Amino acid sequence: MSRHYTTLTIGEIYMQIIIKQKYWTIGDKFKITDENGNVVFFAERQFDRFMNNVVLFDASGAPLGRMQAELKKMFTSWFDVTDASGRKVFSINEKVPFFSFRKAKTVNGNLDCKIKCGPIHMKAFISDGQGGYDKTPVVKARKKIFSLTDTYIIDIDETRIFPSYGAFLGIWYDMMNHSGH
Repeated sequence: MSRHYTTLTIGEIYMQIIIKQKYWTIGDKFKITDENGNVVFFAERQFDRFMNNVVLFDASGAPLGRMQAELKKMFTSWFDVTDASGRKVFSINEKVPFFSFRKAKTVNGNLDCKIKCGPIHMKAFISDGQGGYDKTPVVKARKKIFSLTDTYIIDIDETRIFPSYGAFLGIWYDMMNHSGH
């Protein structure tokens, strides 16, 4: 499988994936591709306990993990991300949103990121291991404004984060843009 990489600035090389799907449909299974249309992941929305969850598969259809919404706080989101065997990898804990602007943090797992997003962009910054966060985003997402489908372009620095983790952060951003919070 060939992957498309984009260089944003000197030293930053990102794997680029594109989430392109129909607007919210139950049981919606959609492809996540590279810029050339090659499938990198599949994702399927499911509803469990009246909550959203998304299962992520690799290009061959093998499950990689699940992102499950949980009721933890009012007016915010909490998603648990588990691997294919059901072990928790991390959770995404959102702070109270301000209009269309959101802040979140990954907690309770082996990924420590802070996430900032608005209606058309998202950036996730990984921990520097010393109580702060790198200034260079580990994941960037942007919504294509003039598109007939719901389309997000996600840039993932796979030298610092697993591509599937970056895909989950991009899917979370897509879900938050349609959540009605």
